[in-house]
Amino acid sequence: MVAAYSILGEASIWQSLNTPDDIRVWLLGDGGRIRFAHPMTGSLVRGISDWKLDALSLAELMEHAAYGNSADVFRLSLNGEPVVVQAQLLPQFQFLSVAFVPLSRQFWLWTGKVQTVGLLLGLFLLISLLVYRLVWLANSRLENARLLAEGNLSKLSQAIEQSQDSVVVTDSSWCIEYANRRFEGDVKQDEARLKGVPVTNFAPHDMLRDDLVQIQSKVIETGGWCGERRRDGTDQWYEFSISPVETPDSADTSFILIAQDITERKHAEAKLYQQANFDSLTGLPNRRRASEVISQSVEDAWSSKGLLALLYLDLDNFKQINDTFGHLFGDQVLIKVADRLQHAVDDYGHLSHMSGDEFLIHFRFTEVDEIERVAANIIETVREPLLLQGKHLNISTSIGVSRYPVDAPDVQGLIRDADIALYESKRRGRNRYTFFDAELDKRMKRKLEIENQLPAALKSGDLYMVYQSKNRIGTGEVMGFEALMRLNCRALGAVGPDEFIEVAEETGFIEAMGRFALMRGCADLARLQALSGKPLTMAINMSVRQLGSDEIIGHVREAIQHAGIDPTTLELEITESLLAENVEAVMPRLEKLRALGLSLTIDDFGTGYSSLAYLTRFPVSTLKIDKCFVNDMATSHSDATVARTVIQMAHALEMKVVAEGIEDEAQWRILRRFGCDIGQGYLFSKPLPFDEACTLLQTSANIPLLEPASRVE
Repeated sequence: MVAAYSILGEASIWQSLNTPDDIRVWLLGDGGRIRFAHPMTGSLVRGISDWKLDALSLAELMEHAAYGNSADVFRLSLNGEPVVVQAQLLPQFQFLSVAFVPLSRQFWLWTGKVQTVGLLLGLFLLISLLVYRLVWLANSRLENARLLAEGNLSKLSQAIEQSQDSVVVTDSSWCIEYANRRFEGDVKQDEARLKGVPVTNFAPHDMLRDDLVQIQSKVIETGGWCGERRRDGTDQWYEFSISPVETPDSADTSFILIAQDITERKHAEAKLYQQANFDSLTGLPNRRRASEVISQSVEDAWSSKGLLALLYLDLDNFKQINDTFGHLFGDQVLIKVADRLQHAVDDYGHLSHMSGDEFLIHFRFTEVDEIERVAANIIETVREPLLLQGKHLNISTSIGVSRYPVDAPDVQGLIRDADIALYESKRRGRNRYTFFDAELDKRMKRKLEIENQLPAALKSGDLYMVYQSKNRIGTGEVMGFEALMRLNCRALGAVGPDEFIEVAEETGFIEAMGRFALMRGCADLARLQALSGKPLTMAINMSVRQLGSDEIIGHVREAIQHAGIDPTTLELEITESLLAENVEAVMPRLEKLRALGLSLTIDDFGTGYSSLAYLTRFPVSTLKIDKCFVNDMATSHSDATVARTVIQMAHALEMKVVAEGIEDEAQWRILRRFGCDIGQGYLFSKPLPFDEACTLLQTSANIPLLEPASRVE
């Protein structure tokens, strides 16, 4: 009990020990016998009375033992296990205190002790590394920005130095602070010589000297100024750009001046302007420039309440010149005509070349007779014989006239009205001038309406065929028919053939109409032949436009085969004047058509201006005398003579003759005496729908009977 108290009590041996946590402690008595152990294991409890430390280990402990807390820590092997030991003598108790830790647990004990410090140290190091990284990144960015800025500044400096433009920096008094190498030449100038000198002392900036004050106020007011200057007496042009530069912590403003030589650009712009506004062939203002000039003239006339005349010119039959002599020759003709017109209008008007062989003239006037004199003078000027490349040409022109503000209030309206009047001059025979009026406008609008209605009329049946009989002059017997086209639609009512055929010719729709006439005419001919039991003939009109393509051969062959008719009963009629104008182009196709077995007829013979020599070239078998000669045969000796001469000439050439427009018996009698072969006109029959033509074949009531008359040779 005393021993236990001494060990565990308040003044116990255990309380006197100064031992760290988790350390094994032994109390050894005399001879190295163990009296107490912590922790107390089962083996120690059982052998505590006789367990003792070996003498060698006890001796080494006694050697290093000390009193109090001053004992050394040393390494020792206890019971074969390496340990770290601290021994202390407790003389008042006659004990030796041995505190030891196995060497294998020393590191972990140390780690546990320094764990908090280590964590704090690691955290400190991590934060330090992060701060260092952030500082390094910031410094890197600053360094990169500095290097980039220096690089950009270097590039900018090189760019300014290598620039082909003159770059100058001046102070607020326009004295030079910096100038690149292009300033005053390609060689870098002596900066000491330039600095402080007014920039206007050097070219090309000297051109700004007179208005530098106004330029400076403009720069300050708007933040910049740009302008162009041409040096007097030369074609050199410069473009200047001036911008202000504000200096920090200074009230003064510097200026950057950039000067560029734009002479080549100006030349290019002038060339482009010339190409865009003037005709390359004649050098005259083109359509675009004409519109601008006329617009300005209209504005001036409006301001002064004046009058303006516009003349639209077109050379007559110029296409024939191109087709005959070639386009290069035609271009030379246009140049000559343009020179004539320019001399004719120099004193009072403006001439423009619209396109091809079309010209435009506009001028101020006060009385209409002034326009008439100008138009008549132009016609006479153009009509003067033209000698070109050894060829004598006779050229004429047609003119359409419109007036401001009488006819139209704007440029487009004036040109449109003049074009309408020009078309009327062409229609009336060319080589004349025509003033625009409301009637022409009305006619043109109707023409447009017809043009719009034709395609639908062909599909709907409003465009249809009628047939007028062709009768033997001697007996009045029906020999065949002529197929004629008619137009009658809800929008326009009945439209005359002259009207809609002219429109179809101009628009090209005549080709579709011609094919329709071929197919329907041949089909109806087959039915009429079947009804009468006779080889009746059918004459179908053919436009020159249809003859412009080899497709017409296939179309005619298709119509013949589809109807199943004998080709010899089909006649194609071609107007004389149109044939003569296109003889070279259509002749090969006429030969191919003739080879199909059909016959060709020249319509309206005697009204054209072709040479009679063409008759020997055309593969035609019939001439058709125009009704203008038939109408007055009974009262006009001249018309009767022409009709007789044509009949005699045709017979001499082994051709048949058809006289159209026979309306009374007197005309029929005369034609019988002249030996005409076939007659056509209201005396025999008016143009009839197919059903009525069938009825005509079944009766002879409408065929007049005349006494036989002797033929006049």
